[in-house]
Amino acid sequence: MKIAFVDEDLSPRTGSRRFTSEVTRELKKRGHEVGLFTTRLNKDTCFKAYLSLPCEVFSKRAPDSGRFLRRSFGNDQRTRDNLLFKVANNLSYCLSQADLAMDMSARMAEMDCDAVLAHYHGSHWFMPYFYYLRRPSGVVFLNVTEPLPRRREALPFQELPLYGEIVNKALRLLPVGRWEQISQEKIRMLMGPSRYLLKQAEKQGSLGGRKAEIVPLGVDHSEFYPTGEEEPFALYVGRIHPHKSLELAVMAMKGSATGQSLVIAGDITGQCLWYKEKLVHLAEKLKISDRLKIIVSPSDSEVVRLMQRCSVFLFPSTIDTFGLVVLEAMACGKPIVACNRGGPPEIVGDAGFLLEPDIDEWRKTVSRVLSDSKLRLQMQERSLQRSMVFSWEKTTDRLLSALNLMH
Repeated sequence: MKIAFVDEDLSPRTGSRRFTSEVTRELKKRGHEVGLFTTRLNKDTCFKAYLSLPCEVFSKRAPDSGRFLRRSFGNDQRTRDNLLFKVANNLSYCLSQADLAMDMSARMAEMDCDAVLAHYHGSHWFMPYFYYLRRPSGVVFLNVTEPLPRRREALPFQELPLYGEIVNKALRLLPVGRWEQISQEKIRMLMGPSRYLLKQAEKQGSLGGRKAEIVPLGVDHSEFYPTGEEEPFALYVGRIHPHKSLELAVMAMKGSATGQSLVIAGDITGQCLWYKEKLVHLAEKLKISDRLKIIVSPSDSEVVRLMQRCSVFLFPSTIDTFGLVVLEAMACGKPIVACNRGGPPEIVGDAGFLLEPDIDEWRKTVSRVLSDSKLRLQMQERSLQRSMVFSWEKTTDRLLSALNLMH
C-alpha cells in the first residue's frame, strides 16, 4: 500500500508527531511505501526518528509579508493587536501555506497514493492537501481539543476570533476557497485517537456522514519500561501551556510531605514563558517553591529517565484527546493520577486514579500515593499490565484495517 502522511509542522514533540514517526517506521518494516510531507521540520526540536525517515519539506517561497506589515503598522504590541494587522498577517500566511499545500497535493498525486492522511490540529483553515488526488482517498486524523458549542461546520470546527472570520470569508472569495472545497470532497474518512474525540466530533456534526475510525496511539515498550527505581517526586511531562491546567498539579503538592517534590518537564514556546513564571509565583505563594523544578525542553532520553525514576505521574489536563505521555509513564510502571476528562480515562481504565479537577481531591490523592509505598506497588503493577494493551504495532494494525475499509 502507498500511504502519505501530511502535517503542517513536524517539529513539535507531541503525540500526533510521535504517531507519524512510529507508524511510518512500522509500515516501512512491513514493506509499504510511505511518504512524509510538511512545511516545517526543525531538526533541533523534532523527534530524532524524523531525521532518518523519507520526509519532504516544502519551504515557504512567498516574500516576507511580515516585514511589509511591520513597516506599515509598526512593531509594538498595540499595532500587533490591530484588527487590520491581524487580518493581513493571517491572510498572507494562509495564502502562502495554501500554495505549499497545493504543491504537496500534486506530489502525492504523482505517487498515486492509496491513502493520504493529514493531521488536523485545530486551525480554522484546512489546507487543500487532497486537491490533486485522483480518487477520494483523503483521511483526516483529528487531534483537536473539545470543540466549542457554536461552531457547526464540517471542517474545521473551532470557534473563530473576529479576524479569523474575516480571513475565512476572504479566502472563500479567492481561488483557494474553491481549492479547499474540491479538496474536502476527496475526504473519505476521519480518524481520531479516542472515542472521546470522535464523540465530540459527532455531537458537533463534524463527521459530515463520513466513516469514522478510532486509531489509538501506542508505546515502544523497549524504550519505556520499568527499572524499579523510585525517587520522592511527582512528575508531569508534556507541553508547558495554560491548556494543561498545571496549576492543579502545583497546588496538589501543598498537601504532601516536605521531602516530596514536583518536576514539570516539557517544551514551551516564547508566547507561554509568562505561564512558566505564573507557576513559579504560585509555588512561592504556597511556600513550596523549593519543591518545584521546571525542566524546559528535556531530551527524549531525559524524559524516559524521569518517568522511570518518579514515584507518581500527574496529568491534570482536562482537554487532551489522548494523552500519550500518560501511556508512556504507565509503560514505565508508574502510578497515574489524572483528570477524568478527555482521552486519558480510555488509557488508564482502572489502573490509576481518575479525579475531578478539584484541588482538595487532588491534594488528598497525591499525598496518599506519595506516602503509601504498598499502594504504589499495587498501582505500578496495574499500570504496567494495562500499558501492554497498547503498542505501535497494534496502532499500525488498526490504521491498516481502517484504511482497508475505504476500498
